Amino acid sequence: IFNGLLAIVFVAFLIMILSDSIPDIGAFWLIYLTNWALIVETIAMVMLCISTVWAYAKLPDGPSQGKAPLFVRYTVALWYMIQPTSLIVVILYWTLINPLWDLQPVDLLGLWAHLLNWLCLLLSFFAARIPWSFKNFIWGLVFLLTYLGWTLIHFFAQIGTPSGCELYIDPECPIYDAFDWNMPMMTTIITIFALVGYAVLAGLYTAFVRCRQCCFPTPVGEVETKDGPQNIETIENAA
Repeated sequence: IFNGLLAIVFVAFLIMILSDSIPDIGAFWLIYLTNWALIVETIAMVMLCISTVWAYAKLPDGPSQGKAPLFVRYTVALWYMIQPTSLIVVILYWTLINPLWDLQPVDLLGLWAHLLNWLCLLLSFFAARIPWSFKNFIWGLVFLLTYLGWTLIHFFAQIGTPSGCELYIDPECPIYDAFDWNMPMMTTIITIFALVGYAVLAGLYTAFVRCRQCCFPTPVGEVETKDGPQNIETIENAA
């Protein structure tokens, strides 16, 4: 039920955001990191809901000891991807895009995209009991490096932005004013700090696991390992 409710919430907010943005900016909606994250998060939560229902339907006598189904392995990989990534999106937004010390008004949809969604994912992190170890940060790193590559494509292809900018002609406008490949030195420094910060956040999530193990003791019949309950550890290894 919990995973189903979260999936419904994520789908509903994504539909509302698309309905609010697409009529104004069209395909430009897809150039932003936040929106990439929203799409992946929504897909992951829907897949997690389906995997949970599948598990109850297909595994009535307990978890399989064999290799997890491919769909479940993809689900867990996406879940690993969105956890620390969602937090780094929040941090980047409130420090570079709309800094707290120069705060601009944010509506409900903006607040969902840049804070509330992460809080829901954090709740999922503590409730789902999917095992986590530091090595799982690689999935989010792939996501961030892919988006970094996209920013370079956007820059060299001179795609521009829907509203233009003050410093350049429209095709040369960066996706974000604070992340501008027209100033490669500063942008490279921001990239390095963001990647180092992501590694730190992955360590933070590893600490969250310790907290989760303290707050939610292992159910009877399961063995808690350093990465989580043994009965779902095979899913982690497969992912």
